[in-house]
Amino acid sequence: MDSKKVRTFMELAGQAHGKEWQIADENTRKLGAQLLLSETLEYVIKGLGIIPEFNGQKITCPNSLNYHSNGNGPDKEEILDGLCDVAYTMYWNSEALGLPLEDAFDTICDNNLEKFVKLKDWGNGAGPVESNNWHLNCKVTWPSEVSTVEVIKIENDYFAVGKDERGKVRKPSSFSPVDLSSYL
Repeated sequence: MDSKKVRTFMELAGQAHGKEWQIADENTRKLGAQLLLSETLEYVIKGLGIIPEFNGQKITCPNSLNYHSNGNGPDKEEILDGLCDVAYTMYWNSEALGLPLEDAFDTICDNNLEKFVKLKDWGNGAGPVESNNWHLNCKVTWPSEVSTVEVIKIENDYFAVGKDERGKVRKPSSFSPVDLSSYL
């Protein structure tokens, strides 16, 4: 899989990325945990139809968990090992179920880039947008969990991005869900 579109997503989201090891701040690490675990839980709960349980508590909503730092900071080797194990098990599931993971991944990457509203003829520059202007003169609306909207400039283009309190990018009204039916 090629991560170029993921890097583009991160640039549009105003998220840092690098080509070599860097220690991310606690909020970025929490967001990484939330994104990885909530997507995994979505796959397990909604995809496989399996409801995980922890200490007698059923987990039925992928986004209902809270994340806290253990105070020890990141462990570079454990991060790399963990991500490799996640990728391995992801491919294992794809093979076990006979699904075209790589082709579908490319489609998902393209669809995720639709979470950013490309602004035509934008003359106000980059930066945060006041809530009364979140429509951005293009009739876009944001879901209730959005707490900030910001305009990002990438090369010569401006894009709007809405995020929740945790920093997760949320879908604007212009977003259309991905259709993976052609891969099944």
